[in-house]
Amino acid sequence: MPGNPRTADIEHEFAAAAEPLIAAIGDADFYQRLACFVRHRTASDSLVILAYHHHFAPQVLFDDLDPRDGEALYGQYFKGGYLLSPFYLCWRATPHDSALHRLKEIAPLGFFDSIYYTDYYVRSGLVDELGFVVPTSGDSAVLVSLGRTEQLPPYSTEECRRLSVVKPIVSGCVKRHWTTIASASGARSKKHLTDALALFGSALLTEREQTVVQLMLRGHSSKSCARELGISPTTERVHRRNIYAKLGISSQAELFILFFETLAAEDLDPETDPLVARGQSSG
Repeated sequence: MPGNPRTADIEHEFAAAAEPLIAAIGDADFYQRLACFVRHRTASDSLVILAYHHHFAPQVLFDDLDPRDGEALYGQYFKGGYLLSPFYLCWRATPHDSALHRLKEIAPLGFFDSIYYTDYYVRSGLVDELGFVVPTSGDSAVLVSLGRTEQLPPYSTEECRRLSVVKPIVSGCVKRHWTTIASASGARSKKHLTDALALFGSALLTEREQTVVQLMLRGHSSKSCARELGISPTTERVHRRNIYAKLGISSQAELFILFFETLAAEDLDPETDPLVARGQSSG
């Protein structure tokens, strides 16, 4: 029975948006691609990506800020305001947990009377803010802050959900990029990512199914996969159903998430592939 056309369109749109981000891991424009990816999920008119550190002030990795927010950030935030930021404090409290936070949900009691709020946040002009916090090492993390000024409405429940869905992808890409640029050999790390893609699912999938998976992870739709492989769309859908069943997933979005979970395991040996346990439990 053919799937819902709208669902297929959403999955293809999702994969097409994620593919450039994955391809940019280890490259100079990674954080710009990351900004495009999260904005593809929902709009923001003041975005900044920071690196948090335990022992010195944050570093700007990318910014596309509203002028008022930019002035406040560079004027007050880096002078010590960041030490009172709820996002910074959440990271320090749980330094190993990737999370998506909404400022108003993590702000402590009395926050709106605090020095941080009056001396920084009011000056920024922001009325709402969401932030991905991704630990990258024992003493650092990346914050992807999505701010909204009064030009946009506060984030809706659906918009928060749309961003929450991609948290594993944002986290996986940021951690992999951080590791790659910190490596003594960026080329070797980039090759590791390529090898991971080639070996992903090799303990559970046939060679043809692996090829389909690699095309899916690169953003190909069902029709595009069929065209690339020279098979009918019906045959491609059979392969896709078999892949989902073997991997214990139900969508292309879940495939991306599983890929990064597997990548994080740093284990490319097919004999000890972490997907085996998933396959056995779903079999």
